Amino acid sequence: MRASNVLGLLPWLAMTALISPSLGGCGSSTGGGGTSTGGNTSTGGATSAGGTASSGGVTGAGGTTAVGGTPSAGGTTSAGGATGVGGTTAASGGSTGSGGAPTSGGASGSGGLSSSGGVIGSGGATVATGGVNTGGAKTGGAGGGVSATGGVTGSGGVIATGGGTSNDGSVGSGGSTGTCPSIDFGTWPSGKGPSDIGKLAVTNFKPHTGDAYSGAGYAWTFAYVGSLQFTKLTGDTTNNSYLISKFDCSQTGPGNTSTASVDDRAFGDLPLEIFLENQDAKCKSLGLLRADGQWSGIADTAITKDARYWSDDMFMITGLQDFGYRATNDAKYLSRTALTMASYLSTLQKDNDTTNHGLFWHTKDTKAYWGRENGWFAAGMALLLQDLPKSNSNYDTIMAGYKKQMDGLLPLQIASGTDAGAWRQVLDRTDAWAESSCTAMFTYALVTGVKNGWLSGDKYLTAAKNGWTALGNKTDSTGGLSQVCPGTGQASGSSGVGSDLKSQQDFYIGLKPGTNDQHGQAPLLWSAIALLRTDCPGVR
Repeated sequence: MRASNVLGLLPWLAMTALISPSLGGCGSSTGGGGTSTGGNTSTGGATSAGGTASSGGVTGAGGTTAVGGTPSAGGTTSAGGATGVGGTTAASGGSTGSGGAPTSGGASGSGGLSSSGGVIGSGGATVATGGVNTGGAKTGGAGGGVSATGGVTGSGGVIATGGGTSNDGSVGSGGSTGTCPSIDFGTWPSGKGPSDIGKLAVTNFKPHTGDAYSGAGYAWTFAYVGSLQFTKLTGDTTNNSYLISKFDCSQTGPGNTSTASVDDRAFGDLPLEIFLENQDAKCKSLGLLRADGQWSGIADTAITKDARYWSDDMFMITGLQDFGYRATNDAKYLSRTALTMASYLSTLQKDNDTTNHGLFWHTKDTKAYWGRENGWFAAGMALLLQDLPKSNSNYDTIMAGYKKQMDGLLPLQIASGTDAGAWRQVLDRTDAWAESSCTAMFTYALVTGVKNGWLSGDKYLTAAKNGWTALGNKTDSTGGLSQVCPGTGQASGSSGVGSDLKSQQDFYIGLKPGTNDQHGQAPLLWSAIALLRTDCPGVR
């Protein structure tokens, strides 16, 4: 999945051919080969002591600007904001902009903030007890408000139609046909913003470019893709070039036979991301061998034989096919993965659970609402919807499933305490521990939905902001994310697990969380990218 190509949210994996397909989603991300030479960088940039939000420091609900917060006349994009080469917003004067950001006149004017009388609306001024950031960051719930309506990117600042890549690489592809909503996530505690944490996460990953592709190779792939996308988006050419140089697109890669699993093939995301960034034909070929191999011997109008009906598949399959589309502009990749996703939605999303409406079983046999498998599905939908045209026969089904899940997640977000803003290892078990990889995936999906106009209303913006705050609180000075579930298979059929729901839930709760696991590092990067993006490829 691209975090912005993904990411896009997005934005962007697999297991060796020796691993049984039944173990998809399993395995350790720490095993394998050694660190490539030269991969280490200094570990500076630790967060200042005052930069961490105190417990309960989540954004208050209802944080919109009260009447009177009218934007100034300067809050619209300047006349020079025509689409640049590749579809990014042009700077004033018409030259290509940097990643589709508004022109120099495009930011909200000084009058675009709340007027002196524009206090936060009722319900938005307070947060949970202890919610003031100790580093002197913005207090209360104001940061969650929607920005002045004038401060949006001009209509010329959308990505060129056809879904091609922008001139700054794969981040920003998608073919938006509308104007981006004006969204303001406010300020972050010192050292805890998406730019800060994204840089740390990239530095954290660099020593792992040479790791062997082993059990949880898909997680390694996703973290690699996220690092590439983050450095491309932020203009970090030094680290971006380093990361590209460490991957050999002339290699064979892990298994891609008729018996390969979705985790094996997800490796293809990485060479396809590199192709999108530097047009290396060898990388394109290496990736497409896997995207096409997933439908080898069957029609594009059929469900892939790789389908296991595990929720995890909805990032593994979806990400690879979406990258295939971005690399070729061939809509068959979108059509066949959308067909597969619609089938998974009808099988695994639970509509008859009135308490937890819209959540997903892990598999057909495992009925627990495990956090990360719900995260895989959420991230996969957010990724695909950025590229899928509304004319696709499965668009409405997927959008409805996405919105249903987002609504189901909101009441399950932890509201207070040291884990405020996070979601749990088993989503509907209040005795389950807070888990960071699913929190990062849900944050990515929510941010992507808010920025692309699929989700409107303060409750989604607040949940997304609180999710990122929780991730910031769980990320250390080296960029390592804590409280991450290790790789695992499904509960059903595991030793000591019965067929009853509680036994299956207990299986996941009994797993021990760790730190700096690529299952968490990858979506941490997706979320950072989603927050930093200035385009909206999914606006239709």
